[in-house]
Amino acid sequence: MVSTGFDPSVREISEELKKLRKGVGLARPSVVMELGDELRERILGPLPQQRTSVDEAMELAGRLRETIGGLSDHERVYVETDFNLDSAHSYPTLTERQESLATALGCASKTVRRRSERALETLALLIASGPGPDSGSRNRVTEAPDEAETGERATDGRIQQGFWNVFPGARVDIVCSEIPEEERPYFASPKDRNYLRYAKFADLDTLIYVRTRLAQLCPEAVARDFAPSEYHDADADTLIVIGGPPWNAKYREFLPQLPFHFEPHPLGHDDPLVVPQLDRLTMRPCWSAEDDLLEDLAVFTRLSLTQGTTVHLLGGCLTLGVLGAAKLFLQGEHGARNTAHLHGIVGGNDFVLVTEARRVGGITDMADLETTPPLLLLSRSSSGPFRPIVNNTDRYRGIRSST
Repeated sequence: MVSTGFDPSVREISEELKKLRKGVGLARPSVVMELGDELRERILGPLPQQRTSVDEAMELAGRLRETIGGLSDHERVYVETDFNLDSAHSYPTLTERQESLATALGCASKTVRRRSERALETLALLIASGPGPDSGSRNRVTEAPDEAETGERATDGRIQQGFWNVFPGARVDIVCSEIPEEERPYFASPKDRNYLRYAKFADLDTLIYVRTRLAQLCPEAVARDFAPSEYHDADADTLIVIGGPPWNAKYREFLPQLPFHFEPHPLGHDDPLVVPQLDRLTMRPCWSAEDDLLEDLAVFTRLSLTQGTTVHLLGGCLTLGVLGAAKLFLQGEHGARNTAHLHGIVGGNDFVLVTEARRVGGITDMADLETTPPLLLLSRSSSGPFRPIVNNTDRYRGIRSST
C-alpha cells in the first residue's frame, strides 16, 4: 500500500470496513467502491485519470486481500470469515458466517463477534500504517512452512483455542482451590519469614499443568492465578476454576446453576458426586481392598456467560479427578482429539461431562472419548435446563444406590 498525506484514524477506518462485511462481503468485489474516496486513495495511492472504476475495484479488493493475509493466523481466521473469503464459512450474511465459525471452533457466537471486532481493528491499523504492497506475501512466505507442516494440527489448535476461549491478548483468570487455614503449613502465612504464596493452594499440580498447557496453546494470552479469597473480579475473557466446592468458594458460587453437587463429608472422607435429576445418582471414587485409589471422577463443566466470559469448572471428588478434568482437553494430541469429538456432540453449548480418571503407575490416565464415551454428558442451549444426552454410568463401579 502507498502512504499518502491522508491519515484517517483507526476507528474511522474500522467503521468503513464494517460496510464491507455486510451481505456477501468481498465475494462481490465491487462492494469496495462503497469505501470513501479518501480511504480508497489511502489504500491505492493517488488515482490516475486513466484508471477505470472496474480496474480500481479489482485492485482495491486485491490490496485488501493482501493486507488481510498479513494478519496473524489467529486474527486472519476471523477477518476472512467476516469478509466471506473462507469457503468453509461462505454464507450470504455476516451473522451466518460468524455462527458457522463459532460452531467450527466450539465457542459461542458472541465470542466470535468480540474477536472479530478486535481483528477488524488490527486490519484497520495495518491500513492506517500504510504497509508496502508485498508485505502480505512476505508474511505468507514466512508462515508457509508452519502451515504446510501443521495443516491438521493447526486446525486442532484453533478448535482448542476456541474451546478454552484463549486468543492473543485474552485475559484468562484461574481461581485455584485453597487449603483451609487450619490445615495449611506455617510458611503459607504472609507473616512467616519464609512465606510461600503457593503453599496455600490445594490443587497445585493441576494449576501448574493448566498454566503450562495454556501457555503452549496460546503464548500471547495473559493468564493470572488467584486463590478464591483473593479473587474479586468479573471481567475476564476466560475464567478457569480449579478444584471442587469443598475447598473452592468460587466453585460453590456456581452450584445453583449446575445439575449436580458434591455431597460434603468430613475431612478424610470422599465427597461423592450427586446428580438429582437422575434419581439422585450418586458416584464416588473406587478403592482397592488395600485402600489404594483406583478411580476418581473427572467432572468438567463449561458455561458461557452473556457478557462474553467462558467459565470452565474443573472438579473431582479428589485431586486425581481435578487433574484428570484438566488433562481431558489439554493433554497434547489426545486432548485435541477429545476436544474435537466433544465439539461434534455439543457444539458451543454449555455442558457437564463426567468420566473416569485413573492413576496407573503414578500417571494420571484419561479416557479417549472417541473410543470410550463419557460416563455422563449433560448439555443445554442458552439458559435452558441441562439435559442428559449420554449416560453410561452403569459401567462405573463406584455407584451408590439412591435407595
